[in-house]
Amino acid sequence: MKLHTKRWLLAPVRQLRTRQLMARHGPTLPYDTAWALIALHSAPAETALVRAWARENPGTAPGVHYDRWNALSEAEQQRRLRWLRRHGHSPVQLMRLDAGIIHSAGIHVLDWGHPPVPAEQHSATPPLWSETREQP
Repeated sequence: MKLHTKRWLLAPVRQLRTRQLMARHGPTLPYDTAWALIALHSAPAETALVRAWARENPGTAPGVHYDRWNALSEAEQQRRLRWLRRHGHSPVQLMRLDAGIIHSAGIHVLDWGHPPVPAEQHSATPPLWSETREQP
């Protein structure tokens, strides 16, 4: 099957996965970024397509960046805490995409910052990204 035909047939599936990722992640993940993440995750061979899209739509600094937990509403904090208790990592981190690929593709991803950790629980699970987390 030709690549163009395959893309056309799989477009509804990719759109569904994009919308699911946006719903799980929350309001800080725009459609274009979610689409690019899904494309990198489901079809790594299409990295060149994602890079071309990123060059045509330049945004802020590429890479994985973290939002500030304290700036979130109480409802969003509770929603994220429930998700983290159940899954352990953010929806984007669960995709297990390498941070270097995201950066080289030119995508700016605003992922979940970690909640404040009480002093007695400093042995928290580190993020799945291969680079260190930016400090607020």
